[in-house]
Amino acid sequence: MTKLAAKIISIVFNPLLMPTFGLLILFNSDTYYSMLPFHTKKVIFIIVFITTCLLPLAFIPLFLYQNLLKNFEMPSIKERIIPFATIGILYFIGYLILNQMDVPSTIANVLLAGTIIIFIMLFITLRWKISGHMAGIGALTGAILTFSYFLETNFIIYLLASIFIAGLLGTSRLILEHHTPSQIYSGFGLGLTVLVLTFIFC
Repeated sequence: MTKLAAKIISIVFNPLLMPTFGLLILFNSDTYYSMLPFHTKKVIFIIVFITTCLLPLAFIPLFLYQNLLKNFEMPSIKERIIPFATIGILYFIGYLILNQMDVPSTIANVLLAGTIIIFIMLFITLRWKISGHMAGIGALTGAILTFSYFLETNFIIYLLASIFIAGLLGTSRLILEHHTPSQIYSGFGLGLTVLVLTFIFC
């Protein structure tokens, strides 16, 4: 794999897109979520996309302008603290909005888990660099597993795809020299574990 391909994979599977991917999988699954009215799907999609992707990305230019970041990749541990805290707050706002709308917990819990993952990563980042990309794909994999179990529906194609993407993404991060193998594995494990536990206990 070339560095260009690794960069493209890292961009396409940015962790900020994982809640949106999870929502699209749910809306296109063989469950009652696929039968929700189009307007309902659209409103939920817009809220999730704005709070978990669009708004977090919108803060990046501000952070760059204020020299809080050197570049979009946030290579140093220090650079990750403020962006992670900001993203965590935005995820939690999205979760609160969905709760106010009485959106099913299957959807709202994805954002709750994302909030927990981000703040755990923030705490870890104070001393050690962990892969946000792998935490994202780990959370998506965990979401697919929990969808399959709690909704009693076959998500095997999506599960296999997420595991394959995790392999590509982990390899990409290593090729780009942004993370070590331990940071890759721990990121994936954190995302998957927190997502599954959130669904079990919430």
